[in-house]
Amino acid sequence: MSEKDKMCDKLHKLYTYYEELKTNSQITLEEYQTNTLYKRAIERTLQLIVECATDINNMLLKYYSKKGSTDYFNSFIDLAEEHIIPMDFALKIAPSTGLRNILVHEYEKIDDTIVYCSITSCLQYYLEYINLINNYLNCK
Repeated sequence: MSEKDKMCDKLHKLYTYYEELKTNSQITLEEYQTNTLYKRAIERTLQLIVECATDINNMLLKYYSKKGSTDYFNSFIDLAEEHIIPMDFALKIAPSTGLRNILVHEYEKIDDTIVYCSITSCLQYYLEYINLINNYLNCK
C-alpha cells in the first residue's frame, strides 16, 4: 500500500468519526450532562477525530517535508507552512488539540459545557479539514 493510500485510508477513518459525532450532535446540553453514555461517546469521538487528523498531519509532513511535527497543535501550523492548508485555517483548528489533551489526560475537571459547545466547532472545522486534505491528496 502506498503512503498516499495509507493517508487516504486514515482520512476515510476520520470521516467515519466525523459522521459518528454528527449523528450524536443533536442532543441537548441537558441530555449530554445527564447521560453518561452520550458524554463518554462524544468525548471519545472528539479525541479520535483530533488524533486521527494529527496522525494525517504527521504522515503528510514526513512524506513531503521529511520531518514530523513537535506536537499536535503545531502539526496544523506545520501543514500550513508547507502550503497544504491555509494558515488562517490552521490557526482556527489547532486549538482543538487542547481539548483533546484535557479529555485524554484530565488535566483539569472536564467542563461539560465546554465539551458540549465544542461539538459545533469540531464539526465545522474538521469537515473543512477533511475537504482540504482530500483535495490535496485527491483521495477516491
